[in-house]
Amino acid sequence: MNNLSVCKTLSYLCRIVEAGERGYLVSAANSKNQGLKLLFKSHAEQRSRFKAEILAEMSRLGHQIKPKTSIRGILHRGRINIFSALAAGNEEREKIILNEITVGEKAALRTFESVLKKNLPPETRELVAGQYVEVRKVVEQIQFIKGKDGVRLIVQVFNSKKYVENAITELGKAGLQFDSVQLKMIHSFTDSYTAKAPTVFETCVSGMVGGALMGSLIGMLAGIGAVQTTAINAVPIWNVGIVVALCGIAAGAFIGASLGFVIGTGISGEDNYIYDKSIQEGQILLLTHVKVIHVSRVGQIMENIVATAVTEEITV
Repeated sequence: MNNLSVCKTLSYLCRIVEAGERGYLVSAANSKNQGLKLLFKSHAEQRSRFKAEILAEMSRLGHQIKPKTSIRGILHRGRINIFSALAAGNEEREKIILNEITVGEKAALRTFESVLKKNLPPETRELVAGQYVEVRKVVEQIQFIKGKDGVRLIVQVFNSKKYVENAITELGKAGLQFDSVQLKMIHSFTDSYTAKAPTVFETCVSGMVGGALMGSLIGMLAGIGAVQTTAINAVPIWNVGIVVALCGIAAGAFIGASLGFVIGTGISGEDNYIYDKSIQEGQILLLTHVKVIHVSRVGQIMENIVATAVTEEITV
C-alpha cells in the first residue's frame, strides 16, 4: 500500500475509534453507578489517545485525512440515551448500556482486524496492533461486567487506599474468594480528559428521526383514509393524502425532537451531578472478579465500607 492508501485506511479506523470514544462518553453519562461511570470515562479517554496516535501517524505518512462524521453513530448513541431513560430501573438501564457497548466494540474489533490484514508499513502495523490488544482487553472486561463463565467484575469507588485494603480484608473474612484485584487511580485520567457526552444534540436528532418514522407511518395511514373519504372535487384526492402524510412526518419529528431534548437535558444534568460527586469523593477504582453467586454479598460489604468512610469523614 502507498502512503495515501494507508492514510485512507487509518482515517476510517480513526472514525471507528472516535465513535468508541463518544459511545463510552454516552454510556458514562447514562450510568448511575459511580464505579461504571468513571470506568467508562477512562475508556473514552483511552480512545481519545488512540485517535491522537492515529492522526499523528497519518501526519507522519504525509496525508492528514479528516475522519467523516457517522450519522448512524449519532442515531445509535441517541437511541442509547432514549432507551436508558425509559428503562425500568437501574439494573435494566445497566443491561441496555452494556449490550450497546458490546455491539459497538464488536464493530471496533472487526475494523481493527480488517486493517491488520492489509499490507501496512511496520511502524503503522505496530501502532494498530498495540491498540487492538488494548481494545480486546476492554472487550473482555465488559464481558465480565455482564457476567462470563460464572464470574462477574465488580467496580467500586473508594476515597483512599486505606478503605480499599479494608474492603479486601472484609471480603477475606467473609470467606469470599476473588480471582484478581486491580486498582485504577481516578485522577490519572480525569485530570487530563474533560470531554462531555453530546447527549442533548444526539438525543434530539435520534428522537427527531424516530418520531419522523413513526409520524410517517401514522400520516400514511391517515392519508390513505383521507383519500378514501374525501369529497373535495377541486383538489386532487392524492394531493390530500400526501399533505396529510407530510403533516404526520413533521408532527412526529417535532414531538420526537422535543422528547429527545427533554431526555438529553435531564441526562446531561444528572451526569454532571453524579460525575462531579464521584470525583470529589473518589480517588481509586477497585476492580475485582468474583463468582456470580457472591455478587450480592460482595456488593453489600463494599457499600458498608463506603458508608463507614463517609461517616468517618463527617466525624472528622
